[in-house]
Amino acid sequence: MELSNIEKLLEKYFEGETTLSEEKKLKVYFTGESVPSHLEKYKDLFQFFSDERQVTTVSEVALSTNKNKKIPWYTWVGVAASIGLIVGLFMTNLLPGADSDQPPMLVMEHAEKGEYGTFNDPEIALQETKKALNLVAQFMNEGKRDLVYLNEFNNAKKDLVYLNEFEITKEKLIK
Repeated sequence: MELSNIEKLLEKYFEGETTLSEEKKLKVYFTGESVPSHLEKYKDLFQFFSDERQVTTVSEVALSTNKNKKIPWYTWVGVAASIGLIVGLFMTNLLPGADSDQPPMLVMEHAEKGEYGTFNDPEIALQETKKALNLVAQFMNEGKRDLVYLNEFNNAKKDLVYLNEFEITKEKLIK
């Protein structure tokens, strides 16, 4: 196989865009003897894949199939408490807008009365929406202040990449 074709296949391989037949061609090429010196570093990789394909396990894994596994009692207590809490919240007057001298109302009764953030006057609805969005914007801006440190981290990382390139070039010149 010609060298330029192999290099293109390698590029596609590392991008994850090769087909199985192209990967097989690469494995055959790199497990052969005639690999150029600048591609020697990939020979070990493909040799490893070929070697590991031959590995088989000899031990058996025993899976337990205990169908009579009992669930601990405290699990059932937690489930019962959760159900009781949910029923209690939706069936009593703990919901907003319910007066203590009135009988408990269901959730749908509150929604029918318009007690869940609905407004009849569009101006009031606009003002309340602006308040809510302003509060969200304040929290977003507070979180954004801390991102300044990430920018400094990225600058330091760029310097390290530059130093690494310098080190690689130095090693090449020494050899």
